[in-house]
Amino acid sequence: MKNTITKILSAGLVIALLPACIKDKGNYTYNYGNSVTIRYATYSYNAFLKDTIKVYPLRTWSNPNDTTEFEHAWFINGKQVSDEPILKYVGQELGQFSAYYYMKDKRSGIQFPAASQVNLNVTSPYGAGWGILYEKDGESELAHVRIAGTNYFDYTGLYKSFNDGESMGSDPVKIRDYYVTGGRGMYVLQNGGQGPIELDANTLKKKLVAKNVFTQGPPADFKPVDIGFFPTTDFMVNHDGNVYARVLPQNALPYAIPWVSTPLYITGGLKVGDIWDTWTTMSGWGILYEKTGNRLLRLRTYVPNMGNPAIAIDTFPVPEVPYPANYSSLQRLGNWQYIWGGTFNDGWNFMDGALILRSPDDNNLYWQTFEFNSDGVFPKITPGTRIPFQGNSVVTAQSKFTAVKPRDYLFFTGGSNNDEIWYYDARTGAPVVKYVTTPSKINVITAHDNGNSIGVGLEDGTFIVYDISNQVIVDGVSKELHRLTGLGNVVDVIVKGGYTN
Repeated sequence: MKNTITKILSAGLVIALLPACIKDKGNYTYNYGNSVTIRYATYSYNAFLKDTIKVYPLRTWSNPNDTTEFEHAWFINGKQVSDEPILKYVGQELGQFSAYYYMKDKRSGIQFPAASQVNLNVTSPYGAGWGILYEKDGESELAHVRIAGTNYFDYTGLYKSFNDGESMGSDPVKIRDYYVTGGRGMYVLQNGGQGPIELDANTLKKKLVAKNVFTQGPPADFKPVDIGFFPTTDFMVNHDGNVYARVLPQNALPYAIPWVSTPLYITGGLKVGDIWDTWTTMSGWGILYEKTGNRLLRLRTYVPNMGNPAIAIDTFPVPEVPYPANYSSLQRLGNWQYIWGGTFNDGWNFMDGALILRSPDDNNLYWQTFEFNSDGVFPKITPGTRIPFQGNSVVTAQSKFTAVKPRDYLFFTGGSNNDEIWYYDARTGAPVVKYVTTPSKINVITAHDNGNSIGVGLEDGTFIVYDISNQVIVDGVSKELHRLTGLGNVVDVIVKGGYTN
């Protein structure tokens, strides 16, 4: 009886409500707010580190007469970074970031998202160009000159800018830019303050302080003067000639391998006076000048057993043919004084070598050449010639040298104030030619890898880029491409992202 009553009541309820359903005309009003469609002219934006990316959304309103009653929100990595209608984003880190944009109707509270995220690409302006080490007001600092076509862009005071205003140090010596797994590193040799340091070359942020990353503490009287970076081993030369190494396994984490506290040694002694500026990313070999034996040593840049890499410094190979009568043995230069050494036309298994030596007999300079080649494992040398150096009357104790590797030119400095630039054509052996006189004493001269320009650092804080292309050499008139002033005292200049590590 109970089930029957329930069914009768349910049927009656439906009949009672039916007229109301029939009278409903379907005129419902839903509040969608003032809807907005958001898109972009482009969905990818590029900017350099610390530059501002501006993103201007393209908006289409359902009610064009009511466009001001909105709130705005931009999100990156889940964090709101702006509440403005236009995004102005300053990239503080390298990488690609996705920005999401929303508009909210203040009256309805409804939120409208952009059709898609927009990608922000932050890259480094310091990856390629000229790197400069200078000292100003008693402090070491870094500058960079970026090249974009025929335009040059200057950046100064970079260390303090990217390291919370910290002083880098003082008494700067040298910088080097080199490959690390996944990027580039920069080493700064300096004798004051915190001493030598290692940086990320793209962000200029400090990674390591050298004295803190030796296996058993730094050497006594630690004042390094030279450094070289190679695929499986790095070398640091202290002022006493002792050489310290760090051995790099394959895909070693950057800034994670310590320097070994015990100096290297080979038969006959190992007091290095010069690491040649070989194109270490292009050549399988490097060359060192060793002071104890007044000799050259060979350095294999890549040791094949990458899982267990080794240090490969050895004596120079003895030539298969006797040395010419008027030629100094590369295994022992004897009483001849080593002035400069370098290579041209660097390749994986071949280099043209050259030295400038001072004779113990007439005190004049001589140009001595050789060929260095190998089958990939066993090197050999072929002696060239030794001839009087055409720049004998120009070179002084202050002279600096740089090899223009692709073109067999040697550019060097001279003059009583070391403010003159000269060049020597190593292919023809013609008399040297004066290129230009600079405004101040020259501290460093560096050839660009492309062989068409040189960077020159002056004592008065000026950095100058000169054109040395074929046309300029033919015309016989120097050509300045760019000048940066006010640096204090320029100590070293490098090509960043280049072939020489």
